[in-house]
Amino acid sequence: MFILAFLINLANWVWIIISIRPQKELIFLHYNILFGVDYVGEWWRVYLVAITGLVIFIFNFLLGWLLFNKDKFVSILMNIVNVVSQIFLIIATAILVFLNV
Repeated sequence: MFILAFLINLANWVWIIISIRPQKELIFLHYNILFGVDYVGEWWRVYLVAITGLVIFIFNFLLGWLLFNKDKFVSILMNIVNVVSQIFLIIATAILVFLNV
């Protein structure tokens, strides 16, 4: 599970680096099904999605590693939460990339 979460996070970083280039124009940062694009900003703010994924990954990995000897179920649960959160973040990245390409 740890490796899967790591690979998803790595794919998230690579996708953002390849797709979003530095630019002076504002890019779309949030899309709402009712109102359409409702938040625009600088290009580097897209990286906040990947940074959030990295923070979640490190936190869940360390907490799961520390709890492994005490409660293996909680450790496995932390890894599952890690993978699920990375999947949701790569979906968010896909939406951001497709809005701005």
